[in-house]
Amino acid sequence: MKWLKKLAILLTFSFFLSCGIQENYYLPQVPDSYISRTDISAAVLNIPSIDSYSFSRGYRIFYRIYISDVTITGSIGPSEMNTINSVLANDYNALLPIANPANTTSITNRNTFINRNYFELELEGRDLSEVLTSAGGTVSINFSQIPGTHPVLTINGNDYFLLRSRGEGTRIFSPKPEDRYFFSTPELNAYENAGASSDINGDVAGRVDASENAYVSMYIVAVGLDPSFQRVYSKPTHINIFRLPPQN
Repeated sequence: MKWLKKLAILLTFSFFLSCGIQENYYLPQVPDSYISRTDISAAVLNIPSIDSYSFSRGYRIFYRIYISDVTITGSIGPSEMNTINSVLANDYNALLPIANPANTTSITNRNTFINRNYFELELEGRDLSEVLTSAGGTVSINFSQIPGTHPVLTINGNDYFLLRSRGEGTRIFSPKPEDRYFFSTPELNAYENAGASSDINGDVAGRVDASENAYVSMYIVAVGLDPSFQRVYSKPTHINIFRLPPQN
């Protein structure tokens, strides 16, 4: 009977080998200390390389715009967020435990952002995935407050104008203004164009009062693809809250 026991052990071992042990796909979070912020106008990110992770596909940035009737020129902390727009404070507080590096039980996926109407940042003339690669690097995001100056992302000496999203999946919209630049304009700030269910500016949290100010909150995540081609995300790191310059 001993040979039957040995056979049973061998078959059990072979079963686990054939099925494999489920692997957890993990990507490291960009440390908050790797980001330097300059009030509402700039941030510099020292993005680490994730080339050692064979399934990594680089980095993405998620954003949402908030309309406000207040003008803030300094740095924006939690106490100023509710003053800008109560939705900004709600979103930030909802994402805070997910972004917290000490919270190891939280899981980041695409719905983490889409459910809060955060969408992927785009660049003019270049796919962001081709710019924020697994190699990392030093990236600056600049929102000059000079009217008409385009907000830009700079890496390796190259400047790219920032573009808003058109949505994705079931959240497709037709942004106004159509050029999709990150400027504060009457069309962007109009309450009737904004909102989570809007088919115009679905990336904008509006304000009923007439408002001339717009701010954008951004998060960066590392992204990979597992063997089933499902996206894998690192925990998000808050980049900054920038004020959009007027178009003219």
